[in-house]
Amino acid sequence: MKTKRQKALFTIIILLALLAVFFRYAGVGIVTSDAPEKADVIIVLMGSGPDRILGAVDLYEQGYAPYIVMVENWQPGYELLESRGVSLPRDAELAASVGVQLGVPEETFIILPGDARSTQDEALIVTRYLKEQQPEVDKVIVVSSKFHSKRSAKLFRWALAGSGQDVTVLSCPTPYDTFNAAAWWHSREDAKRVVTEYSKLVNFYLLDRWR
Repeated sequence: MKTKRQKALFTIIILLALLAVFFRYAGVGIVTSDAPEKADVIIVLMGSGPDRILGAVDLYEQGYAPYIVMVENWQPGYELLESRGVSLPRDAELAASVGVQLGVPEETFIILPGDARSTQDEALIVTRYLKEQQPEVDKVIVVSSKFHSKRSAKLFRWALAGSGQDVTVLSCPTPYDTFNAAAWWHSREDAKRVVTEYSKLVNFYLLDRWR
């Protein structure tokens, strides 16, 4: 009996230690950052704010790729406003406007239609565009936020592999993101991001990747 209790106690201690390690490094676990290399296009994911387009503009100005690709995202109520004759710029258009004001030529930006509601939608829309319009592309840079970088890279690699395209995906999260991976629990916003990303990663592995 004593041996069983000792084993149970030992198991609990090990589990608590593993949980503590996971908690400590959970923020680091959702970040993937590759060294930028010469690529064919820079893909900027929607969401967050101006930090992502700023990171993409830096990469463009440093000569890593000649084009910046974005997907129009779905916005609640957009159709209603459109039906009433109200023109509302999408996030991709606003981001492109920021880039142009920073000195990037307007023709650099490629905005794809699609009403994307998720990163998976963006990955599938970009994948279809590359296959149909730019089949010669063999390397892309994905710019997102640090906390979103691991999942977004996985989604793009999954989408491109599923379409039979041999394209290298480099994850280069924007340096302007304030996410603190090493001490994510210090900020309520960072904590929400960590929890959300892990829940979406689980959803991807269990459901989305099989659809």
